[in-house]
Amino acid sequence: MGDEFTVARARESFLASDRAPQVREEILASWKRSRFWGVAPDDLDMPYRPDLDFDTRLVRAARPVLDRLQRQLTGTNTSVILTDAHGLVLDRRVDDNGLERRLDEISLAPGFSYAEEHVGTNGIGTAIEQGQVSCVFGAEHFTDRLQLMSCAGAPIRDPLSGRLEGIIDLTTRSDHANPLMPALVQETATLIEQRLGEGGSERERALLREFMATARGGRGAIFSVAGDLVIVNAAAARLLAPSDHQLLRERADELLAGSRDVSEEILLSQGHTVRLRCRPAMGGGAVMEIHVVGDAPAGRPASAPPPGVAGGSPGWTRVCQIVEAACRSRSWLLLRGEEGVGKLAVVRAMHRRLNPAARFAVFEAADLRGDTAHWMGRLRSDLGAPMATVVLRHLDRLPAEAAVELAGLLEPAALRAWVVGTVTGPASLPHSLLAHFAESLVVPPLRHRIDDVRDIVPVLLRRHAAHRRLVCSPQAMHTLLRSPWPGNVAQLDRVVQAAVAARPTGRIEPGDLPDEAHTTSRHVLTPMEAIERDAISRALDESGGDKRKAAARLGISRATIYRKIRAFGLEIRSRA
Repeated sequence: MGDEFTVARARESFLASDRAPQVREEILASWKRSRFWGVAPDDLDMPYRPDLDFDTRLVRAARPVLDRLQRQLTGTNTSVILTDAHGLVLDRRVDDNGLERRLDEISLAPGFSYAEEHVGTNGIGTAIEQGQVSCVFGAEHFTDRLQLMSCAGAPIRDPLSGRLEGIIDLTTRSDHANPLMPALVQETATLIEQRLGEGGSERERALLREFMATARGGRGAIFSVAGDLVIVNAAAARLLAPSDHQLLRERADELLAGSRDVSEEILLSQGHTVRLRCRPAMGGGAVMEIHVVGDAPAGRPASAPPPGVAGGSPGWTRVCQIVEAACRSRSWLLLRGEEGVGKLAVVRAMHRRLNPAARFAVFEAADLRGDTAHWMGRLRSDLGAPMATVVLRHLDRLPAEAAVELAGLLEPAALRAWVVGTVTGPASLPHSLLAHFAESLVVPPLRHRIDDVRDIVPVLLRRHAAHRRLVCSPQAMHTLLRSPWPGNVAQLDRVVQAAVAARPTGRIEPGDLPDEAHTTSRHVLTPMEAIERDAISRALDESGGDKRKAAARLGISRATIYRKIRAFGLEIRSRA
């Protein structure tokens, strides 16, 4: 728990200077999130949902467990709180009148939200953000009005899908806090999860029966899917990368359109060619048997990113395949994508893989100011170098006159370099310039291939902490995976550099990450969810922050857009 006076002084230091070395890592990370969300340290202002459904599947499963726990806690001045996955209170059990009045004063009552973004560091909201048991004692709370309380919260997950269903929390006055609270709340969460499993939907039970029947046959890797629920055996867990799950979901939808058994061969992200045998499961799901065709490629597969450019998602693998093919054939290529996605990095890495001894030159459009002749002269020289790679960066920023001159310079047939152009913005290029590029390719933003963060971070750590033993903890990686990364890989690089400066050796924890890394969504977004978030963000921007107009643009209800804004952690920016 720590000394209350020491923690209180650390909080004052944090509020004044962003430094608080005396507190636990998870508390410091939560304080940073609380401040980013704009939580007031001297006030409480949480939303209230009077229309909340208080008879959900979770409430029904938890009721007998809470009844028994309430009897066990009689006379201990401890309350039992049940919330949904968003921190909205569904049930409250408290026998002590004084404690009940105190809970009412801080609105820890049914219908109110205790999400971290509304009330700051607390056992409920912080357990949601961390995805594990969270204990917050007295002065560790971000908000003054909660500092007389201590609490411990544990996530409740669906035992089949692993999806977060809610939080079970024990809250008491700080002077009644018990070191066994974390163990008790974890045990209670486990009991509720068992009851959720027993009361699972018929669709979930049907998929589990199909999976078990297939697994008993000993047929290798098995991947079963129905809606949000995925069940895999150990062989599939070893074979499949996280990015393969989305690919198999999409293939299941396509292959089962005819509601019959089908099979095909596909390439997984790690280079294995596999044969899928896919058949319908009762309740609308699918069961896939996966068999590797031949041996896995030696070393890194040809389709994998080259050394120095990490990532195994299908989207990134496709980019690397196309860039490699263009480099081998010397076919000129135009890369489009947001700032910082890795356009230049993948070209440089492919050049080093295939033509390491040849010249690699980058010409930045922003440098084309004043002395155009010198810029064009250097370019003309490099275009004639054998096996050279020339990158024309940010072509969309070229002045119109320079773009026309550049198009003329690229005309001669004697040019020997491989040329790659990059474009960041929406501006169109002159047809005379576009005509030189045989192919155009969009490089996806990092948020659309978020699983690649797991591969990129170790590469960046080796780059910025050479010859030092430094790794990223699971908790810090979980935070990184839930960030929207508007600045893409370039922003991730800055965050890793800051973390290395804060923690020169050992394990990087959430508290070592700068504030910008703590802007997170509720869970790690799938590529489709990331695309959905982008569409909602654009609609909100175009509507001046008006959620009703944005919902109309997207053809969805206001209730849906409110739910999505909350789930994706979107900021609303109103036009002045």
